[in-house]
Amino acid sequence: MNRLLKGSAILLIGIIWISVGYSQTKKKKKKAKNKNLETKIIVAKGTDGTFTLGSPLKFSYQIRNKTYGPISAIIYCNIAHLQPRKFIKSKVRKVWIPARKTIKVDFQYFPSSPDFYLVSCGAKNYTGWLSNDYFVLGYAIDKLKANLSKKQDFSQFWKNSLRLLRQVKPQYKMYKRKQLSTKDYTVYLVEMRSLGNMKIKGWYRVPTRGRKHPVIVQFPSLGGSFYNVQSLKDRPRYGVPTDFAVFSLNIRGHGNSKSVIKPQEDYMDFLTYNLKNHQKYVYRGAVMDCIRALDFLQTRPEIDQNRIAVEGASQGGGLSLITTALDSRVDLCAADVPFLCDMSRLLKIVSNMKKAVNKYIKKNQGLSWWKVRQNLSYYDTKNFAAYIKVPLLMSVGLQDLTCPPLTCFATYNRIQAPKTYYVYPYGRHEGGGKKHRRFKFQWIRKQFGMVK
Repeated sequence: MNRLLKGSAILLIGIIWISVGYSQTKKKKKKAKNKNLETKIIVAKGTDGTFTLGSPLKFSYQIRNKTYGPISAIIYCNIAHLQPRKFIKSKVRKVWIPARKTIKVDFQYFPSSPDFYLVSCGAKNYTGWLSNDYFVLGYAIDKLKANLSKKQDFSQFWKNSLRLLRQVKPQYKMYKRKQLSTKDYTVYLVEMRSLGNMKIKGWYRVPTRGRKHPVIVQFPSLGGSFYNVQSLKDRPRYGVPTDFAVFSLNIRGHGNSKSVIKPQEDYMDFLTYNLKNHQKYVYRGAVMDCIRALDFLQTRPEIDQNRIAVEGASQGGGLSLITTALDSRVDLCAADVPFLCDMSRLLKIVSNMKKAVNKYIKKNQGLSWWKVRQNLSYYDTKNFAAYIKVPLLMSVGLQDLTCPPLTCFATYNRIQAPKTYYVYPYGRHEGGGKKHRRFKFQWIRKQFGMVK
């Protein structure tokens, strides 16, 4: 490669990093569509975008010429470590794209170490840059290691939290909601008291047929809310099949439990709520809300106490992992695109979270990033991994910019229980979407012996 081409290649990856950033939640201007070319990076056929130890990363740059004349271009492909971002290698190809045709330019790269890699590809000719695209690929992700950040009093801290919760009388209340019930199930509004004597609420659905029902406990995403228990048929992205009992819990600050804690409209205010003190941090109470949900289910005679599964996405996935670690009443855990994983690294990668914490530090004199990392270590799912003893199903979106798989596997790889993961190569924070949700309940049924 001559010096000019090499300089252009390095320039391209810089342009892409600056234009794309690493945040999914911040609104940005849409990239102007190229009228002449349609481009995208695609994974090798038969792969999920991750590759085993010793095998190369394989991918293609697909280019469609939408014009009625041929196009000549130079394709630049750059490989870099995802985090910290470190440029590794450039590859260059000259291509000829016939009119109204689509071509694929194949690439492969042999990584030197397990990691997630950022691939950026772009096309250029005499008129300038015609396209730029980026993609994340994984290599030997089951071999990735992340150091624990667990403090000496970690276990005692959570034992004390459970003890404090037991001192709070739950005061369970159930209100039947006829307008939400059907011939197949009955729906109740549930109220109960949790840590700090805070009243939290949720929705409880019980099938009208049969006895001793398996139950799904749902935890919400950050800023998400449950307003009813959805059926899988009606809500393929969020619902639960009607032959399961379901408890959809709104932790403090969410849904009909918002009256307890009222963060501002920006849900990032929940992330930083009382972050200056790990004893009072909002997630201590939120985790105890999840434990209280299990306390409620233990009082219900219609529930099969040996078939309790917890599930959720993003924050709900992280809370599922922590709850499973802390409470042996959980029999299965299904965590999708989990949040609260490898928090120190997460806050380096995800710009809007980093910005929210920076804003909070500035408002609280004497607070530092070092102290924030110390406080968050009590809530980092990787520090709970050793306590998870039941079967686990985890899913990630390989292109997720909110809860990057790099952080999720920091926890997953430390879990010693029976476990399975699914990577959706083109998935972002929605992960596997409807497809994975259908699969999740197939997995749960198999684990619970419900497969006919």
